[in-house]
Amino acid sequence: MKLLMMTAEDVELRVRQQTDPQMMAELGGPRLREAIERAHARSLVLAAEGSCWPLKVVLDGATPAGVVDVFQSSHGGETFYEIGWMILPEFQGRGIASQAVREVLGKARAERMFGQIHAFPAVTNGPSNKICEKNGFTKLGEREVEFSGRTLRCNHWRIDLF
Repeated sequence: MKLLMMTAEDVELRVRQQTDPQMMAELGGPRLREAIERAHARSLVLAAEGSCWPLKVVLDGATPAGVVDVFQSSHGGETFYEIGWMILPEFQGRGIASQAVREVLGKARAERMFGQIHAFPAVTNGPSNKICEKNGFTKLGEREVEFSGRTLRCNHWRIDLF
């Protein structure tokens, strides 16, 4: 598995993920293509500035399996770095997301980036909550989080990187 910085061409991977009702079930449902394209373009600009990491998870040298993002976020008047991940259905259940998150956290530690990273999986998303637990995040409790114009009930996890 490799983690590669996303490019403009990777927008179709995001569109596939974020327009899929199954993949977006824990995030309030599918997003509009235009919103996904705008968010992807914005993430590439921020990545060029060094303030976020939109990473593509690649298997076997070429097969995209999903995405892991570290990005600046704000909730409840607080600004911090957040991590999120989405693995395509045909690759789920193999530990790919957990390994990708572990590698991103290791890269952030090695490069002394971000300091702390937060994660907000839905309270009903058992696999994503388990990924946080397995990777050393501390559960801070539940909170409501806005995502794409929707309010979601999430577990709030945080990890101190250094």
